[in-house]
Amino acid sequence: MLFLANLLQPYSVSEFLEQNWTSKAVVIYGEGKKKFTHLFSWEKLNYLLNYHKLKYPDLRLALDEKVLNESDNDNLMKLCQSGATLIVDQIHKLIPEVTQFAAEIKYDLGYSTQVNAYCSWPGRQGFSCHYDTHEVFILQVDGKKQWYVFTDTIKHPLPDQKSTSFSPREVDPYLTCTLEPGDILYIPRGHWHYAVALDEPSLHLTLGIHCQTRIDLLEWLVSELRQKEEWRKSLPLPVETALVKDSVDSLIQDLERLLASNNIREDFINYFENIVKPSARYSFPYQAGFNIFRQGSETKFKNPKLQRVKISEIPDGSGYKIIVAGKEITLRGVPESFVIKLFSQDFFTGTDVMNWLPDFDWEIDIVPLLTRLVTEGIIFVGN
Repeated sequence: MLFLANLLQPYSVSEFLEQNWTSKAVVIYGEGKKKFTHLFSWEKLNYLLNYHKLKYPDLRLALDEKVLNESDNDNLMKLCQSGATLIVDQIHKLIPEVTQFAAEIKYDLGYSTQVNAYCSWPGRQGFSCHYDTHEVFILQVDGKKQWYVFTDTIKHPLPDQKSTSFSPREVDPYLTCTLEPGDILYIPRGHWHYAVALDEPSLHLTLGIHCQTRIDLLEWLVSELRQKEEWRKSLPLPVETALVKDSVDSLIQDLERLLASNNIREDFINYFENIVKPSARYSFPYQAGFNIFRQGSETKFKNPKLQRVKISEIPDGSGYKIIVAGKEITLRGVPESFVIKLFSQDFFTGTDVMNWLPDFDWEIDIVPLLTRLVTEGIIFVGN
């Protein structure tokens, strides 16, 4: 977990995962190093506001512990002058440096990530005390902000179990801290918190980690059962008690057989490992099948960064199944050494592939193979 380690320095990843992850907030001071200025700044905020047509709720305001209405965005400047917190959601889709950062953390943790930006003004509290239903890292970019973190009232809340349905405990915060540029605050989901900017404007990023839960296993199972005709049938009429009982018994037996199968475990693990989609998925005109081999056999190819690859042999021994970033492709008639080399190098050329497959013809075998891998989005044409 190299990327997570760099983020948490000098705090160790093992200590963080053992003592804090999903259980207890922690502040990690940047020791005076402004570690996040390469990701975001006032200049980049102005760029987003000036050159992107951001719409509510991706652009919204909060004032006096309340999120304002969509119509209030028309008075954005005036409301900010009055102390409203400015929020820009999903900047990981808008700023390349943040896109890369979010992808790196996603690669390490295996869960989807989202980055929002928050601009606050001195002495004003934008949001009321609340909790999030995902794991949160606060990255202080500029200014100072005071944070208060309280214990949870519901353990590990699900996305639909919002803090608006609950009340915080009437207790003192278990963590109080002032974040300065380069500092990080981690807050587990379900832990109540609020913040106030101090004597200067504050700019911070919130990195959200959207974890899968045990409930997701059941929801995935329901999606699988939807494909079975027997489970889509209507139950007998409620007045037909005996038929209802027999039908439910039959369904329970079918479910027990399904759960006892090893396939259900392997199918879910494959789904779970590939649920997070890559940040970069397009490379035109090559993926449309054009101009792939401009340099002939010297054409350079590359493996997408920050994507986990799972390789398994086909049961009949005729080739290999490759799963990468939710995509699955089967390569038949190729040796294992080729598959390993194909996905173990950042860059390679068509000539490299000819050396890996000395018995294959360039035009008849290799060009169609590489074309298929490019158009399927498994590999990209390099620069």
